[in-house]
Amino acid sequence: MGELADNLIRRRDFGYTPPAHHDFENKGTSVAEYPDTLAKFCSAQTAEQILSSQRLRWSAPHLLADPFELTHQTPLSFDPLTLLDGVIRSATSMIFSRETPKSNSPLATVIRRWRDEERFASPEEAEDVLKELMSRMVDQRQIAIEELMADWRKFTRELRICCFSAKVENLPSWQYLADRHRGVALRFRCGEYTTLVDPKPVEYSLNRPEITTFKEQINAILHQEKVNAQSRFADKFLVKPAMSEAEQEWRIFYHATDQASSREADDSLWYDDRPFEKNDLSAAYFGAFMPRESRQRLLGILREQYPEAKLFQAAPIPGKYEIEFTRIKRD
Repeated sequence: MGELADNLIRRRDFGYTPPAHHDFENKGTSVAEYPDTLAKFCSAQTAEQILSSQRLRWSAPHLLADPFELTHQTPLSFDPLTLLDGVIRSATSMIFSRETPKSNSPLATVIRRWRDEERFASPEEAEDVLKELMSRMVDQRQIAIEELMADWRKFTRELRICCFSAKVENLPSWQYLADRHRGVALRFRCGEYTTLVDPKPVEYSLNRPEITTFKEQINAILHQEKVNAQSRFADKFLVKPAMSEAEQEWRIFYHATDQASSREADDSLWYDDRPFEKNDLSAAYFGAFMPRESRQRLLGILREQYPEAKLFQAAPIPGKYEIEFTRIKRD
């Protein structure tokens, strides 16, 4: 059976009770508050497409129109020459530092012997000797890095993201995502027994994530530490800049491994329009400045195709930078 049919059977047979919490850790955050519903902010035109087709668009990361989003084209912050220079400097520091290196790696063992023997008179002498040895080690590590980047490009080619906001009252989302209050907020039920399973909150940070860091690769070479960056690929898409914190964004992931979109050579086609259950649409909120013609078209679609969805009209609250919603009665 298809995914929608399976969800429908589970909901019919067992009923639907949204979970109060979802236990997962996100960058050190404790148990996150699991929402019952999430809001999809969009223009009136996009809302019409979503409601008419009963589908939401799930996009590869580069299609999210954010220059800080990591994508299949994102390079590493270092190249082999930079890595070689960093390894040489780190190894030299280990030779001449006050503290003896504690690592059990073969290189650390050799360095402890060199320290006991006072093998080098100066850092410059050590760097000259280390260059050839470190070059071989970096070349060997580069094979693993190239495999890592191949895995990253495959992951980002197949990853699909659908973005939501936590609350319909969110003013930045109305301004920047809903066509400056001329658009719509569609509120969807999410979680188990819906088509929007396992939403995850975005963390807002001053530090932009990297595919793998310079320090990780240095430690892999010098101390034989396991990087295993592949297991953390998805985490890279749950971090955004601190200046965007007011968006209160949540994301849901889908891996389009078997979808035709992932085989497209044209990366502008790396998206999927996936169906949702009609009952998953809980409510629709019309922006304070939505044109009358757009409002009437959307009301017609909602009344005909989504009879259970509640309808609301937004308006600014006098004397406050807030909005309130008035229930729209169905005819």
